[in-house]
Amino acid sequence: MKTYLLPDDFLSDPHDLVDQVIIRYYKTAENTVKNKIILNRNMISLVAKGNKTVIYPEQTAVVKENELVLLSKGNIITSEIIADQTEFSSVILYFNDEILNRFLSRYKPFSEKKQSYLPFLIYRQDAFIQQFKRSLIDLLESAPALSPALKLLKLEEIFLYLYQIDSEKLHSLQISSAADDDLKIRKVMERHIKMPAAVEEIAFLCNMSSSAFKRKFHILYRTSPQKWLTEKRLQLAAELLKTRTEIPSQVYNKVGYKNHSSFSAAFRQHFGQTPSDYQKKQMDALR
Repeated sequence: MKTYLLPDDFLSDPHDLVDQVIIRYYKTAENTVKNKIILNRNMISLVAKGNKTVIYPEQTAVVKENELVLLSKGNIITSEIIADQTEFSSVILYFNDEILNRFLSRYKPFSEKKQSYLPFLIYRQDAFIQQFKRSLIDLLESAPALSPALKLLKLEEIFLYLYQIDSEKLHSLQISSAADDDLKIRKVMERHIKMPAAVEEIAFLCNMSSSAFKRKFHILYRTSPQKWLTEKRLQLAAELLKTRTEIPSQVYNKVGYKNHSSFSAAFRQHFGQTPSDYQKKQMDALR
């Protein structure tokens, strides 16, 4: 698993960092799985080929080909899947909080309904957005380099269009999380009970070192993250096995285990019997 600081690590000219808006055309011919990303600016990604998964502490975004995703800055884990294509590619716009806040302060939502805030927003690329994406590719592949004024103009163009599509949705982007460390740990742990994530990955999503995360976790729960996850996952598995619709050989995938053998071994150690025996006894008791 690699760690990248974005957009810094992919800029050929460090002077580009002074610009309020950074636009680049990103391509890769390889699948990338669970890269750790320190996203220090908000980002719009217009996916052209392939699929992208973005994991935040609270939620996961699955972005398909020809969709647009608007991501708030922070620590995330990403995977890019080529699928049937020859490459993964997307047009990316990076921008700071000030630009988005300035835009949103000028354009209020059309209604006054209560907002729920999300770390990402996903839109289908309609005809206009696809044309916008192609225009950016044409500009990036031509000379000279884009001026700061033109990059800002293009960003505001897509902001205005997304605002026209759904003003409330655009206003619902969670620019920065106000959650304290304890609340963030609780949220991310509950979120990952059903996901096969390592403690190191969870600590990264909480923007902590592994040692700091384990220390704070022990203060909160009086146990280790791995023991807590194991107990919660096995409790969930036991609940699932109480129904006739679940098959022991498939339950492991629903409770965060990567394979059936490791799940069976953990289940036997915790409950003193195999998942199949446990389910049989539960079914016999219901007769």
